[in-house]
Amino acid sequence: MATRLMYKALSIAALGIALSVLAATTTASSASSNTAALPMSDQTSTVFDPVGDPIFNDMPAFQDFVRGQLTKTVDGGFEFLIELVAPVPVAPPLPPRGHSEIWWFWIFDLDPTTSPEGYPWQGQGSAATRPPEFMVYVSWNGTEFVANAIDRRPLLTGEEAIVTPVTFSISGTIVEAVLPFELIGAVPASFHWGAFTGNWAGPVGSSGFSFADYCESRVVFNP
Repeated sequence: MATRLMYKALSIAALGIALSVLAATTTASSASSNTAALPMSDQTSTVFDPVGDPIFNDMPAFQDFVRGQLTKTVDGGFEFLIELVAPVPVAPPLPPRGHSEIWWFWIFDLDPTTSPEGYPWQGQGSAATRPPEFMVYVSWNGTEFVANAIDRRPLLTGEEAIVTPVTFSISGTIVEAVLPFELIGAVPASFHWGAFTGNWAGPVGSSGFSFADYCESRVVFNP
């Protein structure tokens, strides 16, 4: 599947495993049935993850996340946050499983009935068919930090995935990114999302991805 790249992006064979785990349990952030959502206020969904539970024991603490957060702003855009066990170094050492790039990222599963096939996943059929319709990531490639949004929705109609730079910041243990409304547009009132960290052992877009940490609970944005 062709891909229009403005920067680098993600291909994750293992993400299907994590998304299966996300579907196992439910942690909902929602308004009380007796309280109407406030249309003029930011709306936030938060997930917490245990300390010291990275996928591999040799993963650095700046890839072990303890809190993920998604906020829908009053203008319809989104703000993302991951809090880590240890501060992100100015120049993080690339671990053996991530000698190409390190990732901190968030996914949107906007429609549980669809799974776009193609970028950023490699291969055909189930190898490249994954639920997220939208992704935002912050990465370090050994030289610089960058952040991009990946819109996978065009893949559903045979078009190219769209990769666009977004604003981000890193301060100590906090990694944040901002997604303007113009890039994602209107989304369902309720949808699944998840927070992750991971490593690229090969070029982005190859099969060389492995998880560092991900939330073990299914998260529903439903303010």
